[in-house]
Amino acid sequence: MSHIRPRCFQLLCLVLLSLIPHAAAQTIDDLNQRWHDTFVALKNGQQDTADALFKNFNQDLRLYLQKNNADWRVEFLAGSLECQFSQWRSTGAGILRSVLQNNRDLNEKGKAQLSSWLTACTAENHASGSTPDAPTADIIDVAVHVQTPGIHSFGKAGYLDNSEHISGAAVSPLPVNELLARRVPISEPQRALDAALARYPGSVGSTIAGFTVATDKYRGADSASGIGRCLQSYLAPLKQEFEIDRSEYVVTVYAAPWIDQVYDNARKLHGLTLPQGVVAYSVLEDMSLSGLGSPTGCGSLAHELVHLLIKPKFPMSPAWLEEGLASEVAVSSARSDQFEFSWSWRDAMLEQNIALRPTVANLLETSWGDFNAAGREDLPRAAALQAMAAVFIRYLDTQGKLKEVYFAARDQHITADLSQYRSYGEILEKTFVKSADDIDHDFDAWFKKQQASRLKDTPAPRKCNGPVQGPCPDLKQTAN
Repeated sequence: MSHIRPRCFQLLCLVLLSLIPHAAAQTIDDLNQRWHDTFVALKNGQQDTADALFKNFNQDLRLYLQKNNADWRVEFLAGSLECQFSQWRSTGAGILRSVLQNNRDLNEKGKAQLSSWLTACTAENHASGSTPDAPTADIIDVAVHVQTPGIHSFGKAGYLDNSEHISGAAVSPLPVNELLARRVPISEPQRALDAALARYPGSVGSTIAGFTVATDKYRGADSASGIGRCLQSYLAPLKQEFEIDRSEYVVTVYAAPWIDQVYDNARKLHGLTLPQGVVAYSVLEDMSLSGLGSPTGCGSLAHELVHLLIKPKFPMSPAWLEEGLASEVAVSSARSDQFEFSWSWRDAMLEQNIALRPTVANLLETSWGDFNAAGREDLPRAAALQAMAAVFIRYLDTQGKLKEVYFAARDQHITADLSQYRSYGEILEKTFVKSADDIDHDFDAWFKKQQASRLKDTPAPRKCNGPVQGPCPDLKQTAN
């Protein structure tokens, strides 16, 4: 009879578990406890109990996601738990890959920890319940999105063109709670303005349409209002085309008249020492952006605005899509209900670095870290990747596929209940009804036609002896 007792005990536990009223998870801590209980059952060899707990976890997860976004923590809990059940393992591995690819807040320690979970999940001799340690609390940094110049031309020392920018990331040393405390509800614009002016000594400001804009006092409050109206013009097409809503919090804009002020703002406002050549940056935690801008030219600020506003409905957006869209929005013509994309310096950058262009398949697998240059010698690769992401957005738009791909990546990459996973390659191939290689060939042919049309329609530029191509405008002015 002794060999029957463990099985009987498991059945008894399962019966007792089914009799206990099931309380739905209300917080991430509740979900974490469900996750932990399931792993305990698996490690103790109580498969039936683990199956029941896993079912309860999934029920709780669906209820939780009705009121909360699926951030990296939720996706990790779901993916790592699915890895423990053979019929769900491939989905779990896909979700963990997505977390590694799309979470730009993971530091190197976090990437290493999640990579070990993915390795365990995809191992041939995977043993349920035998896993690495749970991720620790220190694997997330406050990631600050920055725009920095890309290489325009090369000489012995090389030089940078202030009109061309690639994106990267920096880490704010300020505590997350301190940054979150700066958020002000959109119903209290004056409080947001007072706080912004207090943090930005010697500035004047204005509030308009959910924006608080602070700028140098010598530019005046009218300039601040004009920058606010410029940014406001992007809100309607973002909502109409991509369901990107305005924030429930006031977006605070620190509009700098020159580059040095961007650096000064970063040091004083966020404790940041920015890399060379930054023209704009944004911080999601306090819903702020800072950079060069004017009432008639706020593209760099609009780029950062996309990064801030996309997150509520698309918290785990892939770098190639979010960065590409933000880059194209920055150089677009914003109409009342849509963006008009056309040839821009992004296309010229891709043309110049065409030998470094990633294939479409490779582009879809890039992470946020791939958009950062490892050093000056790596800038051309990062510039080509940045340009490819932007121009690929324009390609999708000309093919009438941009919105379809955007919403499929948002809603079908990982379904709302985290029960199904589809790679971005699968999404694209289904949308175009052709392979990724064929799409890449089509893109190449399309871009060559764009180049030919551009050469045919564009008059030869006036020669310039300086580092900026064209009619030699003042560098300080071209930054806007």
